[in-house]
Amino acid sequence: MIYIAFDIDGTLYDCSPVVGMAFEQGIDAFLVQHPELNLRKPSTDEIMKLVGIPVDEIFASLFPALSQELSHTLNDYCTVKLAELVLQQKGTLLPGVVETVKVLYNRGYGLVTASNGRKEYVEAVLDAYELRQYFLTITALEDKHLHDKTQLLAYYKESLPHCDIVIMAGDRANDMVAAHKNNVPFIACAFGHNDEEIAQCRWIAHSFYEIPDIVDSIIKEMKPVD
Repeated sequence: MIYIAFDIDGTLYDCSPVVGMAFEQGIDAFLVQHPELNLRKPSTDEIMKLVGIPVDEIFASLFPALSQELSHTLNDYCTVKLAELVLQQKGTLLPGVVETVKVLYNRGYGLVTASNGRKEYVEAVLDAYELRQYFLTITALEDKHLHDKTQLLAYYKESLPHCDIVIMAGDRANDMVAAHKNNVPFIACAFGHNDEEIAQCRWIAHSFYEIPDIVDSIIKEMKPVD
């Protein structure tokens, strides 16, 4: 079976319209419980520059003075607020996602998520736009105690049933690196957060609508010649 592992933010969805608000609300709720702390609220630009790396690393970078325990607690507060805003469709689902996900599903591909984001966030994106039904599994890093997307793809290669090919689709360099380290094809989504990081990739989609044709090309190339 052929599986396609999708990054979420910058590939299916853009959280930039709401992530600043989510952090602001999350920090406010966190400070109610910890009024002795003085936290600076990061800007949306500061947050978005870090999107793509594991969430724990984002919080460690933005709030270096917090202990690991407090950083995790703040992460929880912000994730809850972000998921609430996503479920209200306050962010942006990228053009062509709904139609193209249905096309890929109807062609018999196994669709899975490959995000460094928290599971609550990934589930909120899929639920907000009624996409969860098309995905076989939503595995977050915390589910399997994995460090990053490279380990997540390795887990998929070993555990997905009847797995012949896994194709990674994403918009950031960490998606590309994860694919290369696992020796799987990578579709560079050049409509996400940072086109320059993936500009030299072989398989480039300039819109989500192009992904099915690229998948067909990858499969054709990988099939052994009779």
